[in-house]
Amino acid sequence: MTISLEQTGFRDLEEVLGASISTLDITENERVQITSRYESVGEILDKHWADSPANNRVYVQGSFALGTMTRKFHRNDDVDIDLVVLRGIQAASTTQSDLKEDTGAGLRKFVAASQPKASLAESERCWTLKYPGTHMDILPAVPDTSPERGSDDGILITDHDVRAWQRSDPRGYASWFRQVTREEVMLKEILLAKRGVDVDAVPAWTRKTTLQLAVQVLKRHRDIYFTGRLEQRPSSIVITTLAARAYQRGENLFEVLQGISGSFVEHIQMINGKHVVANPVMPEENFADCWANERWRAAAMFEWAEAVSRDVNAIAARSGNDNVLKGVRMVLGENAALAGARALSTPLVDARQSGFLRAESGTGALAIAGAATATRPVRPHIFHGGGM
Repeated sequence: MTISLEQTGFRDLEEVLGASISTLDITENERVQITSRYESVGEILDKHWADSPANNRVYVQGSFALGTMTRKFHRNDDVDIDLVVLRGIQAASTTQSDLKEDTGAGLRKFVAASQPKASLAESERCWTLKYPGTHMDILPAVPDTSPERGSDDGILITDHDVRAWQRSDPRGYASWFRQVTREEVMLKEILLAKRGVDVDAVPAWTRKTTLQLAVQVLKRHRDIYFTGRLEQRPSSIVITTLAARAYQRGENLFEVLQGISGSFVEHIQMINGKHVVANPVMPEENFADCWANERWRAAAMFEWAEAVSRDVNAIAARSGNDNVLKGVRMVLGENAALAGARALSTPLVDARQSGFLRAESGTGALAIAGAATATRPVRPHIFHGGGM
């Protein structure tokens, strides 16, 4: 059942949601610290590869790039960052094993020089730098120059279990994700300009769309719902892709969230008896491919989808501040509900502190502090940046 804000009589729900979701974000200090660390990674790898200069890059991928970063609920609010180290050489000039080991050798030099001291761990595809409160997964890659690549930003990545290079395109995916809400962004910028706000002066990483906020809500509810059985959680890339497929611009954040949570699983396809969540920029890649051999994953997804739709609707179905906050607690957790309660008592102050700006009817909730979305430049001519 769809319940509108007008039916609830609870006019402050947008402010409560905005303040609550802001607790899922990394702080400005954390963003600066993370950026500084991966720039330093690039500088060390630059020196490591100084004898064979190439067009190398280090850039963020995943939720940090998409603006959907959500603090880890079951790990003391830790944050995970995904990086790509793109070695600007031809795949034919190296092997997956050599590329990964060479990258690891450079990262060990970084660890030796790091302050505070980081630790380094290896997994099948990537290396992980671990700091207190932060994990940085670093994926070695080379450019994909084949006609089958997703876009000009396509990459080839290492994988311990397969012989062939695996294709990926995180920057192409990020471009697709941003394009989904392009109309919403334009309308909000027009509205801000009419209200005398210099849009260019507002950092891009603080301006979020209702889709980005909805994805954060879905991921946090997922983590709460699967407490005690975390291995059954649907992956973030599946959730993000389905949410973007289901997104429709609405009158406000709650309406968009309600629409996405109630319909996102409808975008899971069945093709030749298999569940398919296709990569929008590389349709041959199925994000749900592992469901074929692990059928419990599909069952867990549909079970959770029913629960999140029910719990989101229940927020607005309740009457009275305390009951609404109970609904927020069910979806987003205790800390988020506390932030929502503070927003009820001092909504204007909390709105400014969280960066949440309430827009007029027809444009939805405007922005809260989020993740950086730029490829970071490192040393000139070796590692270099560009829009992400």
